[in-house]
Amino acid sequence: MKIAIIADIHEDAVSLKSALRAIEKENCQEIICLGDITGYPFMRGTYEQTRNVSECIEIIKSCCSIVIAGNHDLFHLKKIPLYSGGFEFPSNWFSYTPQAQSVLSGNKVWNYSDDYPLDLSDREIEYLLSLPEYVSTTKKGHSLLLSHSLYPNFTSYICDSVNESIKLKLHFDYLIKNDINISLCGHLHTEGLGIASHKAKILKYNIFTKIKLFDGFSFYPYGKRKLRDVHSCITIPAIADNGQENGFAILDLDDYSINSISLNRNRRFIL
Repeated sequence: MKIAIIADIHEDAVSLKSALRAIEKENCQEIICLGDITGYPFMRGTYEQTRNVSECIEIIKSCCSIVIAGNHDLFHLKKIPLYSGGFEFPSNWFSYTPQAQSVLSGNKVWNYSDDYPLDLSDREIEYLLSLPEYVSTTKKGHSLLLSHSLYPNFTSYICDSVNESIKLKLHFDYLIKNDINISLCGHLHTEGLGIASHKAKILKYNIFTKIKLFDGFSFYPYGKRKLRDVHSCITIPAIADNGQENGFAILDLDDYSINSISLNRNRRFIL
């Protein structure tokens, strides 16, 4: 069973359609989207003339079996996340200016006011509002957690400075408690794959906090990686062409592997 995983589309309709053409050749049984359909960052984006949020929403709605909400999606919907990593949003959060929000949160909440504003239809807003912050599911005997980022900040709407090892410990604690084998997320716009594995052996121990810590993500270039028979957390590439090498991933549950596929492998040589 092969499942295509896409994330971080950011209104890039051209790259999304390119990914779907590549996915069609891989004979995948389904496609899953891990959030951030919206959010074109005009300071960093390179596809202003071809961005099309309505087309992206329609494609994803028709092609994907599971779709997750990301931080940019919540920002544009003015929706407070259910999982906010401990930060308590005031009920009138969106009545504050971005500057006031930064002060009130101590800069803990991402401010995406540099995104292009969106003109969404009522039907598109209703669809985006219906998207969950995470989904737990079982495919071919393997339990999967699908989210935009790590527990307890599934959408990554909170911009925290917590050490990655601590974030991963909380996330792995969640995986173990809920008996989940594989966690898949986006958000980092990884060029290839980021893989973290839970190991029985403790790798780090903070003598001040008395917290047992684990290694962070190991990052790999585009290509195929076999998965270990341990709890694993995997972060995948972005669809959006924001100057990095963008792409998608395929989870193969028959040979227990994850393959990241580039959409622009020649860019680095051209530049």
